[in-house]
Amino acid sequence: MKNKKRRFFKIIKWIVICICGYWFLSTLVLGHTDLDSKTGIQSFGWSGLDALFSNQEFGFFKNEPYKTNLKGADGPYVFSDTKFWVNNDNIMLKENFKRSDPIDVSVNNDDKDKFEITLKNINHQEPEFYDSPTKLIAISDIEGNYNALYSFLVNNKVIDKDYNWIFGNGHLVLNGDFFDRGTNVTQVLWLIYSLEEKAEDQDGKVHFINGNHEIMNLYGDISYADFKYVEAAKQISNTTHWEASAQFLYSEKSELGKWLRTKNVVEKIGDYIFVHGGLNKSLVDANFDIHEINAIAKAYYGRKFQEHSDNSREKLIVKSQSGPYWDRSLAMNLMYKTVFFLNGASAKKTSESELDEVLEYYNAKKIVIGHSVVDDVTSDYNGKVIKIDVKHGTEKNSKNTQGLLIERGVEYKIDALGTREKL
Repeated sequence: MKNKKRRFFKIIKWIVICICGYWFLSTLVLGHTDLDSKTGIQSFGWSGLDALFSNQEFGFFKNEPYKTNLKGADGPYVFSDTKFWVNNDNIMLKENFKRSDPIDVSVNNDDKDKFEITLKNINHQEPEFYDSPTKLIAISDIEGNYNALYSFLVNNKVIDKDYNWIFGNGHLVLNGDFFDRGTNVTQVLWLIYSLEEKAEDQDGKVHFINGNHEIMNLYGDISYADFKYVEAAKQISNTTHWEASAQFLYSEKSELGKWLRTKNVVEKIGDYIFVHGGLNKSLVDANFDIHEINAIAKAYYGRKFQEHSDNSREKLIVKSQSGPYWDRSLAMNLMYKTVFFLNGASAKKTSESELDEVLEYYNAKKIVIGHSVVDDVTSDYNGKVIKIDVKHGTEKNSKNTQGLLIERGVEYKIDALGTREKL
C-alpha cells in the first residue's frame, strides 16, 4: 500500500514538473504579455527568444503599447467614396474613387485569388421569415477562412470558379461567426456581400446571420482578431486605442458596417430556424417573438450593453448566455460545462421536452445552430437540432470543411469536395 502511495505521488510530482517546465520553456521562447485588449497597452511583456529571428522587438516591456503590424493583402475598407487597402508589401494605401466603379479584392492566400465587387446603392433591412426553397445550403463559423468558404461554394455548385452564382433559386445561409481568428476576414465578407445581388438576379437568396463575433467586432471587441486587423484599424481611424479604432472600422460610416447592421440574428426559413447559438425556453417564458429578438439585437449593434442597466428584457438578448448568439444549451457537453464552471456561470442543457416547447412556440420543426464545435455536421434531439459548426480545413478542397444541404426536404452533410451524406 505504501509503495502504491509513493508511486502515485511520484507520478503527480513529475506531472507537475513537466507542466511547469513546459510553461517555462514556452514562455522563454514564445514570450508572454499582460495585454489590455481594449487599450492595446501591455502592463508587462517579454518578447521571447524567437524575436531574435523575426521582425519583433526584443526585450522586456512595461506599460507600453503592444506593437502590431500589417500582414499581407487586406481590405478594401470603404468609407463613402474613399477606400483603404493593404497590398502584398504590407503597405496601407488610400484612394478616392467613383462608387459605381468595380473594386478589386485581393485574397491573402497562396493562390493570390482576386475578385471584383460592386457597391450597393442601398442596404435594405433583411426579412425574418421565408418560404422553404427547393434547395438550401448552410455553413457557419468560417472565421476569415477564405480557402474553406470558396472551395465549399465552388464544389457544391453554389458559385463557379469565376464567382458567378450558379445555384439558381437556391438559398445560401451563412450562420454566423465569419469574423476573427483567420486572416481573410474582409475578403470573406466582400465575397458574401457580392453574392447577394447575384443570387437575387436568379431568384436565389443569401442569408447572413450575425453571430457573437460579428457583434463583438461591431462594438469594438477585437480580442480574437489577428493583430493585423488591429493595425489596419489604428491606421484607418488615426487612433491608437484598440477598441475605439475597431469600432470605427465597422461603424455606420463604413460600407461593411452599414451592411452588417441590416442582418438578423434569427431567421425562419420554412420549418427551420437558423440562429448562431440557439433558442431556449427562457425566451419562450419571456414571450419573445423573432421580430423582437432581432429588434433588440440590432439596437445594440455597435454599442455594448451597460452593466448597470435594469432592462432585464434587453439583457436577456444581448448580454445573457441565454441570448441567441451566445447560447450553448442545445450543444452542452463536458468541455462547455467545465468552461462555464471555471467562469463562475451555470450551464444547463436544454431537455427535449423544453426544445419541443421552443419549436412549438416558434412554429418550427427544427433549429440549425453554429457556435458550438462538433466533429461533423450532425443532428441531435431526434433530428430536431442540426449542428453545423465544425473545424474547417485551412486549405481548399478539404473534406474537413463541412456544411448542410437541405434538398426537397432531405438533409445531407456536405463537404468542400462536393460529397454528400444523408443525415
